[in-house]
This record gives sequence, structure tokens and C-alpha cells, in this order.
Amino acid sequence: MEIRIGSYVAASFLLEKEPDQWHALVVLDSSKEATEFVKAHARSYCYLRFDDVEQPRANKETPTKAMIEQGLQFAKDMDKLLVSCRAGQGRSVALAYVICCRERGVQEALRILNPTRHRPNRLVVTIGDALLEMPDVLDQFDEWRRRHSHIRLSDYYDEMEKEFDALEAQGASNRICGP
Repeated sequence: MEIRIGSYVAASFLLEKEPDQWHALVVLDSSKEATEFVKAHARSYCYLRFDDVEQPRANKETPTKAMIEQGLQFAKDMDKLLVSCRAGQGRSVALAYVICCRERGVQEALRILNPTRHRPNRLVVTIGDALLEMPDVLDQFDEWRRRHSHIRLSDYYDEMEKEFDALEAQGASNRICGP
């Protein structure tokens, strides 16, 4: 299984450049509505709707066991999987990690995590750990977080901005959901 993780902008760009090549697992904010773009450009798709929260908060949708189970079921046996959320840093990374744990094992899944780009949603990983019933999914994730706790995303904002600008210069834009 090939897994790609991306923001709505990066995912839109990939789906436009490689139509009908990717199965898309898209996490939408609870307040957002999807466009027809993913439906028209992905081989298959699944939308999950929850916010990037790790505990209940007013006016925010918390991820549930049923939602994560739906994502895992969708991703089962996919050859090319694109996992996307608004920024491509939290929810989608956590889902991709859990999916990769199931498909390739925990050690391989840890390799998809980039401490200068990702802050995976721990609640998603916790739920995924319970669903997978595999050893070390959450423990190894927590260890990864501890090892990289000194890294601040804000130190890498300039690099991330350059990547975003490069995508926009190639015509990329968020086509997954409205503003």
C-alpha cells in the first residue's frame, strides 16, 4: 500500500494531476461541506467529519470509534491511499499512521511521521490502537512524540510556507471543500 498524506490544497493538486489513481480518505471539519471534486477525481472516496480536537470542546466534533473504524474499513486492501485533512498535519497523519500500523507494522508506520511537519491527533491514534488490538501502536507513538517534543512546528513555518507557495504557483488550490 502506498500512502500519501496531504492538506486539502496538496490533495487537490495530486488528485487533479493523477485522476482516478488514488483512493481518498478525507477528514472534513465538522462545519465544512465537501465539493464534488474528490468524487470526480478519486477512484473511491470516504469522508469522515470531525475536528482536530483531542478532548470534547464546545462546537467541535470529537472523533469517535465508529468514525475511525469506518476509515480503517475503507482503507483496507487499498493500493494507493491519499489521506487528507485541512492542514495535512494532525487528523490525516494520525489516520495514516494507524492504517500503516495495520498494513505494514508499527515500525514502518513510524517512518511516515515527520516531526517538522506533523502533529498527529493523539485521540485518533488512541482510538485506532483500541480497534487494531496490536501491541505498541499507542506506546510507540507516544515514544515518538516524547523523542521529538523539543521540535516546534513554528520553527519550520517558513519552509512549509515555501512548499505551499510552490503548490499555488503550479495552480493548486483547495478544491475539496468550501471556505
